[in-house]
Amino acid sequence: MRQAASPVCVVTTRQGGQRMALTISSFLSVSADPPLVSVCINRNSRMCEAMTETGHFGVHLLAHDQAHVADTFAGRPRTGEAYDFNCVEWVNDATAREPAMCGVSVSADCHVVSTTDAGSHRLFIATVTNIVTSERRPLIFWNRVYGFPSHPADPRQDDAPPLKAPMN
Repeated sequence: MRQAASPVCVVTTRQGGQRMALTISSFLSVSADPPLVSVCINRNSRMCEAMTETGHFGVHLLAHDQAHVADTFAGRPRTGEAYDFNCVEWVNDATAREPAMCGVSVSADCHVVSTTDAGSHRLFIATVTNIVTSERRPLIFWNRVYGFPSHPADPRQDDAPPLKAPMN
């Protein structure tokens, strides 16, 4: 399946006051009305346990220049500590349960509406309760390397300004 290109996302949640994050490539937009998304998480992970318990998560579609963030939340940082939330800026929005990650293509706050176990993973389907988007090109993973989409007719620049907002 390494030939299937997929978006690179970081899923976040809180359990017992502890922030958790995990890099995934199993994100999918399910429905526009109502707005639903899905993610798959290994059932043996603490993240799966926390998402099942809380029923909430944030999903952050990383931008083309955020491979270092993906590596950090995959447990193999290029520099610094694994799972270090200081590798990127965060925005606390009073209307969202999960903080939004700055500089991403999409950041969505989600409420789980159903789960299904499938092999070693659990599929979470969630309604999007809050979303922030930007014009930044998304980071994709294909054949075990990072990349980003490109099209000659696309007027956007690779150096589009990142999503930024002050921390509350």
